[in-house]
Amino acid sequence: MDSILKQLEGLDVKTVVVVDQRPDDYADLLSATQGADVRWQFVSNGREALHLAHTLPVDLWVVNDYLPDMSGLELCALLKSCLDQSVIYMVTDKYSQAIERDARNCGVALFVCKPVQQEWIIHFKTRQNGKHYMAKNPNRQATDASTQ
Repeated sequence: MDSILKQLEGLDVKTVVVVDQRPDDYADLLSATQGADVRWQFVSNGREALHLAHTLPVDLWVVNDYLPDMSGLELCALLKSCLDQSVIYMVTDKYSQAIERDARNCGVALFVCKPVQQEWIIHFKTRQNGKHYMAKNPNRQATDASTQ
């Protein structure tokens, strides 16, 4: 766990918003980042996420593809339209090539499948031009949209 905290120190991730009806799925990630200067906010639907988008500076959005009030893809498109530099990871419970393709077309930085991996946050990097990307694929189910 100490190595995770050391790696987080150099990243520009201070606020992460997770939009998912199952926040317990992120317990290991929260535990791994405990002690780091990372603020986590959890909401369960798109409406709450959009409210946060207008009230809270967010470094990273983690959006599930299934939400009760809209699809995760709809939320990503809305976030992209109102936040110029928003970084969004799309999370899915079950892989779908069609959803991955649509997520990439929407501009998500990373498309991943559960279970949640610590590497999702550890490998968050900032390019000099301000765009974010994953430094490498943390697992076989993760794909880096910026290298495609």
